[in-house]
Amino acid sequence: MDLHNRTAVITGAAGGIGLGIARACLDEGMRVMASDLDAERLRETTDALREAGGRVVGHPCDVRDLQSVDDLRDAALAEFGSVDLVCNNAGVGLARPLLETTDADWRLLLDVNIGGVANGVRSFLPLMVEQGGGHLNATASLSGLIGDPDLAIYNATKFAVVGLMESLALEMLRDHPGVTCSVLCPGPVATDLMATSDRMLVDAGSTDSLTDGRNDQLAGYLAAGLQPDEIGRMVVSGIVAGDFWLLPHPDLTFGLLDDRQEAMRRRRLFHAGDWTLQK
Repeated sequence: MDLHNRTAVITGAAGGIGLGIARACLDEGMRVMASDLDAERLRETTDALREAGGRVVGHPCDVRDLQSVDDLRDAALAEFGSVDLVCNNAGVGLARPLLETTDADWRLLLDVNIGGVANGVRSFLPLMVEQGGGHLNATASLSGLIGDPDLAIYNATKFAVVGLMESLALEMLRDHPGVTCSVLCPGPVATDLMATSDRMLVDAGSTDSLTDGRNDQLAGYLAAGLQPDEIGRMVVSGIVAGDFWLLPHPDLTFGLLDDRQEAMRRRRLFHAGDWTLQK
């Protein structure tokens, strides 16, 4: 897929992986419609990208709301005339034993991590089918391939994203081959995901979820990971190459999947160990 002079729409683009993807798209010569729930942070990010010479416009969006995502699509079309790549990247993280999770935890992660991707697909897929081409990408996680203790809700949402994108890719290959798909499944990436997630959890009424230190522990694990710009370059190069599975940590990913597959053959539960040490 030639991305030069094409248009990308990226959610959760004010920081982290979304910003890394935006920078990589700009380096590829794309126009970028960047969106985020945090309007002020988005403005600061897009100002900096434009100062660096990027063709980028910011548009705040709440991916939980289909109308908000439709407005993002319409804004991109009004600004650039077409949408060629959509990266449904916005997400929320949470580390907490399942027995201690709250209704607010469930609602927020389901609405953002699954609902946000679903809304992105529902809004942009008909446009791409009508155009006769385009690419839909979603950010899942290694935690969408391997279960972890204390990440049950997060695992559930990311497994759902992987299943959604795999099924969608097969449907498009059969019915609309001009529309392609990919799913990003990174391990640890040095982002501020947990800080932004904590703020959203507090706003959602889930302060009880932040008292045991597991989110801070997960933030420390992420801090030792790859840089977001590295992930962004891997995403763009994978899309250009026509890859479906975008796996920035291949040794870790295939090592865990091989062990999990062997455990499945023996009808045993696969346990990778404490996720803070294993990933």
